[in-house]
Amino acid sequence: FIKILDYHLDINRREIAKNKKKLKLTEREVNFLIYLNTIQKPATINEILSSVWKYSDMTETHTVETHVHRLRKKFLQTFGDKNTIKNNSRGYYI
Repeated sequence: FIKILDYHLDINRREIAKNKKKLKLTEREVNFLIYLNTIQKPATINEILSSVWKYSDMTETHTVETHVHRLRKKFLQTFGDKNTIKNNSRGYYI
């Protein structure tokens, strides 16, 4: 288990839980959340692509933005939380 804010992430089951509510995640979503939780600072899209997706710096894709959008939607629907993954001018963070 990994604690992320008020959530408990079960890596083996790929589930995140809060207040007896559970949300199934994909392996990539789990890796993305663990990465953001571990670095504890805003991460740029290129840093995320390199660390989580193993893409090169020269790759142009909307993969990160798409995953953030989907995760925010899942968290809102399951937990009523729309602020788990935040972003500012420096990047994405938890």
